[in-house]
Amino acid sequence: MELSKEKELEQMIQALENCEKVRRAGSVDKRGHITISNTDEQLKSNNINISLNHVMEYYIYATFFNPKDAVEVSDRPYGRYFREYGDLLMSKERFKAAEAAYKDAISWNPVDLDSILGLAECYKHLNMLERYLIVTKEAYRYCCTRATMARYYRNMGYYYVSKYEPEVARCCYLYSNIYFHTDNADSELKYLEEALKDKTPDMTIAQMQEVFKEKDIEPGPNPDTIGIVYRVGELMMEDKEYALARDCFSIVYDITREEQLEKLLDELESIVGGGDNR
Repeated sequence: MELSKEKELEQMIQALENCEKVRRAGSVDKRGHITISNTDEQLKSNNINISLNHVMEYYIYATFFNPKDAVEVSDRPYGRYFREYGDLLMSKERFKAAEAAYKDAISWNPVDLDSILGLAECYKHLNMLERYLIVTKEAYRYCCTRATMARYYRNMGYYYVSKYEPEVARCCYLYSNIYFHTDNADSELKYLEEALKDKTPDMTIAQMQEVFKEKDIEPGPNPDTIGIVYRVGELMMEDKEYALARDCFSIVYDITREEQLEKLLDELESIVGGGDNR
C-alpha cells in the first residue's frame, strides 16, 4: 500500500512537471554545488521560475544569485512536492532516488534549507564525504536560527570524525551544543571520549574558533542572511503584512536575542493574535 502511495506521488510530480516546461531557479551539479540556472534557447521565455516556502526566500535568492532575468513565483509548490518525495524515499533508504528528488527540489528553490540538508544527508548515507561537505557548506549560507546553526556544526563534526580528525570534530559538536543542545551531539562526544579514552576538554569559544579558522569552518551565522531576513521584516511591516513580519523578526531574534526585537515581537503577536493582519 505504501509503495502505491509512493508511485502515486511520483506520477503526480511528473504530471505537474510536464504541464510547465520552464526555466527553474537553480541547478545542482554532480558534486553538489548550487548555482543559478542557465538560459535555454528551447524555451519560449527565459524568465526564472521559483517555488517559495516564504516570501523572505525571494529576497535571499535575489541577493545570493543576483539573477539578470525576471523572476516569477510559481503558483504551485513544486519545491515542496519534490522535497517531501525526497523525504519519503529517504525513509525507505532509497538514497540515490532521494538524491534526484532533492536536486529537483533545489532546482525549484535553491535557497530551501530543508532540501539542501536533505541532499547532504543522502551523501552521508551514500558515504560520499566530499559531496557531503560541499552541500553542508552550501546549506550554511541559509542557516539563520540556533537550531539550524547547530545542525551545520553537527554535520561538520560528522565529516571530521569520518576524516579521522577527532579534535576538530569535538570542537564542532561542542560548538553545536552552544547554539542548540542536542542528544545527538552529546552521544557523538561520548563516542569520541570512549574511542580516544580521553575526556572531552573544556574549551573556550575563542579556542574553538581558532580551530575553525584553521579548517575554514564558519564561526557563526552569515551576517548577510540575517540582514536580509531583518530587512524583509521591515518591508512586511511597511506593507502591514504583520504575520510575515513576525516570521522574519522571530528568526532574527532567535539568533541575536536582541531586547528591542523581543518587544517588537510582543507587539506583533498582539496584532496577529487578535486577527488584525491586514
